[in-house]
Amino acid sequence: MTAVVFAVTTATSVLGLAVPAVLDALERTPDGLHGQWWRTVTALFVQDGGVLGTVSNLAFLALLGVLAERLAGPRWWLVAYFGAGLAGELAGYAWQPTGAGNSVAVCGLAGLVVVALLAGIRLPPLAPMAVLWWCGALLAGVWGTGALLAGIGGAVAVQAARPWAVAAGRLAGAGAVLAGAALAAAGDLHGVALLAGVAIAAATRPRWPAPPDPA
Repeated sequence: MTAVVFAVTTATSVLGLAVPAVLDALERTPDGLHGQWWRTVTALFVQDGGVLGTVSNLAFLALLGVLAERLAGPRWWLVAYFGAGLAGELAGYAWQPTGAGNSVAVCGLAGLVVVALLAGIRLPPLAPMAVLWWCGALLAGVWGTGALLAGIGGAVAVQAARPWAVAAGRLAGAGAVLAGAALAAAGDLHGVALLAGVAIAAATRPRWPAPPDPA
């Protein structure tokens, strides 16, 4: 599922960058609430952050997507990805009426990993680090480079705490929830998406497959 969504999103995102009319036709605008309903979904397949934003969103889709799909399976992966994405898009109509990007949907994948970390499921060391990198990138969009460096620093600390992997993972998960709350309080749609992803993951976790081997 990660590979399929990655391939489709990459194709449409590159097309949107190369042909601005494609981005204009698919991005979220107020018209999405007035007849052009498809924009609420198609905005998740194009990017408004230029080349750097596109590369970042796709990289985290691949990284968190693989981790999340291994955890929850393809069905709950889809539910979390598009559930959080749509929650973010609806918040976007209120706070940022025009925009595009799959970052809000990636928040759903982060939510799956966060709930697993909070539940004490042993995951690869990369999992809590990826969540903190992602949160740092989101926070940097509101509070600048210092927030990104804080996320990177947290990831380094988690890696250093590998002998206490479960406790470090729970701290990383709690930090991600706090980041979502801070972003939502600041009126950033990613905060709503991240909290929605956590809520979806918490509701669906009893139906996930058996926890994977962290090796």
